[in-house]
Amino acid sequence: MKGKKWGISVVLLVIMMVVSACGQSAAQQKDQTAESKDGVITLKVADSFPTSHNLSQEGAVYWMDRVEELTDGKVKFEYFPAEQLGKADDLLDAAKNKVADVAYVGIGYVADKLPLSGVGELPNAFDTSVKGTKAYWKVTQDILLEEEFLKNGIRPVYAVTLPPYQVMTTQKPVKELSDMKGIKVRSGGGAQSLTIEKLGGTPVSMPAPEIYTAMERKTIDGTVFALPSVKPYQLEEQLKYITENANLGSFIVSYCINENVWQSLPDDVKAAMTKAGGETMEHLSQYLDDLTEKEKKEFMAKGIEFTEVDEEAIQKKTKAVWDDWAKELNKRGLAATKVVDSFREALEE
Repeated sequence: MKGKKWGISVVLLVIMMVVSACGQSAAQQKDQTAESKDGVITLKVADSFPTSHNLSQEGAVYWMDRVEELTDGKVKFEYFPAEQLGKADDLLDAAKNKVADVAYVGIGYVADKLPLSGVGELPNAFDTSVKGTKAYWKVTQDILLEEEFLKNGIRPVYAVTLPPYQVMTTQKPVKELSDMKGIKVRSGGGAQSLTIEKLGGTPVSMPAPEIYTAMERKTIDGTVFALPSVKPYQLEEQLKYITENANLGSFIVSYCINENVWQSLPDDVKAAMTKAGGETMEHLSQYLDDLTEKEKKEFMAKGIEFTEVDEEAIQKKTKAVWDDWAKELNKRGLAATKVVDSFREALEE
């Protein structure tokens, strides 16, 4: 009898050891990056942009190429553009849940999860992508990384603020503030919606890939958008009027890596990604500023009319957006005033 009990105990002990080992193996695999037998780290990158989009070619692809160069091929990427791994507003979850290792996160699309991070989308903050990007990245590293990104299981590898947004319409030009009343304007969400409301328009939140169809079906009268983003979505086929001095904020394009994946990477790879991120922000923001002037000339030649609006009147209206945005988030116990002050200081540097 004793021998049987002893034998059963040994069997149970072996089973427990096997189960424990399997559990450890699964946990280890979960935290590890995809690494092939030859030591190459392969990461999946996902975004919503068509491959012809400047944010793809001059942003994501530029960053991936630089990481591969800086790591001498130790890191390789599998690229899934054009919403292959999820809709634009679902890609934060794709990175968080490791459907992708790195994913595009449009901050306005996820204002419910990254509300403070929308500070870079407030109106009349900056006049160039270069200036806005530098200031926003400083606030990201100083505050937003800990306050929001890491709490969502992701870490930004780079982020760019697009050139100032203008009002773009299909039927009616916007020359006076009164022209905004009653028109349905696509918004990227967050601060953009507040801005449109302050100017008398009706914001309709939707991701950029849906704008063309919405204009074609006349479910919206226009959009607030950056000039470099018009052609990638073929919106020039629908637009007739664009403001040239409205400065209705911006949109933040960030690419974020799953935090567990980041922590599993060797230090030299982290350093390479950080360096590549800095280079990408510098390259892409300058590219977008240069492209803004080029696209304006091209659109004018195609017959799209550019209109000037009363800047002073718009500034008075949009100034309240900053206060309302901060007050709303402060009520939720978030450090909105601190973030706004930090962003303003960064813009002045």
